[in-house]
Amino acid sequence: MSASQIPSKNQGLSFISRASRTWRRFTTPHPSVKAIGDRRRAQLLSILTLILSFLFVGAVIYGPRSYGVFLALSGITLTSYALSRTEYFRIGTYLFTYVFTAIGYLRIYQGAADSMEAAVVSTVHVSLVLSSVLLSQRGFLALVVLSTAATFAAPFYSNVPVSEMDNVGRAGGIVLVIGAILYGINIFRTNLDKEQLEALGNTNTELEDIKESLEKRIAARTLELQAANQQTQDRVARLQIVSELSQEISASVGLRSKEMLTTVTKAISEKLGYYHVGIFLLDENREYAILRAANSEGGQQMLSRTHQLRVGGTGIVGYVAQSGYPRIALDTGTDAVFFNNPDLPETRSEMALPLKHGASVMGVLDVQSTLPSAFNDEDAGTLSTLANQLAIVITNLQTRDEADVGPTSGRMRSRGRQLSREEKSSGYSINPDGTISSVPPKNIPSLDKAITSGETVILAQPPTGSFPSLAVPVKFRDRVVGIIHVEAAEPNRRWSDDEVAMVQAISDRAAFALENARLFEGATRRADQEETIARVTTQIGSSTDFTRILQTTIQELGQALGASRSFIQIGAPSENERSTDPEQ
Repeated sequence: MSASQIPSKNQGLSFISRASRTWRRFTTPHPSVKAIGDRRRAQLLSILTLILSFLFVGAVIYGPRSYGVFLALSGITLTSYALSRTEYFRIGTYLFTYVFTAIGYLRIYQGAADSMEAAVVSTVHVSLVLSSVLLSQRGFLALVVLSTAATFAAPFYSNVPVSEMDNVGRAGGIVLVIGAILYGINIFRTNLDKEQLEALGNTNTELEDIKESLEKRIAARTLELQAANQQTQDRVARLQIVSELSQEISASVGLRSKEMLTTVTKAISEKLGYYHVGIFLLDENREYAILRAANSEGGQQMLSRTHQLRVGGTGIVGYVAQSGYPRIALDTGTDAVFFNNPDLPETRSEMALPLKHGASVMGVLDVQSTLPSAFNDEDAGTLSTLANQLAIVITNLQTRDEADVGPTSGRMRSRGRQLSREEKSSGYSINPDGTISSVPPKNIPSLDKAITSGETVILAQPPTGSFPSLAVPVKFRDRVVGIIHVEAAEPNRRWSDDEVAMVQAISDRAAFALENARLFEGATRRADQEETIARVTTQIGSSTDFTRILQTTIQELGQALGASRSFIQIGAPSENERSTDPEQ
């Protein structure tokens, strides 16, 4: 049963849909009619005339009382319907309403109506109702005036007997009242539509303003996101360059101090596009910052005349050497006084960064650009990391160079080797102010686990009082040589895969650099030993006196080993010597 009902419902829906489409096809206004009010009037005229056309068809079946009136109404209705489907629909509305109203008075003139009042009620009243909807206010007002005048003047042209004059007054008064009421309703509806249109216009204006505001906010937000993305890309590129520079610094540890500093200045200038890069180191009295390396032609001229600046004097290099804080100078305002160096005439921006080992300033990294406002705080933060690494390398090179000063520096070399062994059992930590200091080893479970397993340990939920941390082993050929421990600044930090991968990549490069440094240190230590042996042997062999040989041997060994007391004995002492030895 249900299966047989489904087609019936579908057929019913299909019939209703077809009938609805057919009705819309016969009542839709002409495409040229655009205004909403005009389209409604044209559609209403089509609907009324179409309905009357169907009624006239039914009237033909039952037979009209007056074929003349029937044919006139049918013709006017069909003509008005035809005009309602064109761009001249207004002519159809006036033709339909005025002629329909005139037929009532025509019947009074011809005497075809039963009474004057019946003709007015059956025709004029209905025509006024339809006209109040179809016509404009002026057209409707004109029809009311004409209808009222024609009703009061009916006794002068009517062929219908009028028995009482008050019937004419009553009929005319009713026409006037109906017209006035409908006209008032028309005005009220027009004002209401106007207010609604104004409210709709205001709403549309507000929506347009909101849309425009949203578009501006979206555009501004898009620009901010683009700027943020560009800034992020620039930061990543800058960090990549700094990483490459760090590798070059690590690879140049085998060079002498001057060669290494020159290589670093050239690398920074080439990779970051700076006009001038100079490295200043403080003298022993910490009174002057002396230029030790530079890449530019003007910098080479300053090197040739041993260019130096007083610590704390005029200029950002002297300021940074004294304060230990980065400083940026732009080619504007009071900072323009710094750019009066004839050796570097194209400088428009300058930034100086302290070279700090621990809390002590040992020099200044000076970078200059030909572009105005070329540096910002982010550049200072990025290059400060490079400056700190450079300070550590310079310190190690200075220690190595001091160990190579002369043949009487055995005790100093022994202290240098002892310091190196102590540093192996300790580490370095970056402080909140950007400085780097030495720290003793700590017993932290995550570090012990990373060292034992050789794998990265991520501590996402640390114990109370500590923060999330990341422990990455520094391995060279599957051998753990150190550990990188990173601790978050906030308790809810979550380490991303990219951050872990970045730390692991840095640990791999650090392992390679440490291995190079270890090999270099071992080679240096062996060279020192060979030098000491050769020097002592030369001193011993320079004399043929037995006593002098013994004295030279004990003296050179004591100096080389840094011993507080040393002695040499040839042969076994006699019993008397042992009994009289004060050391026994």
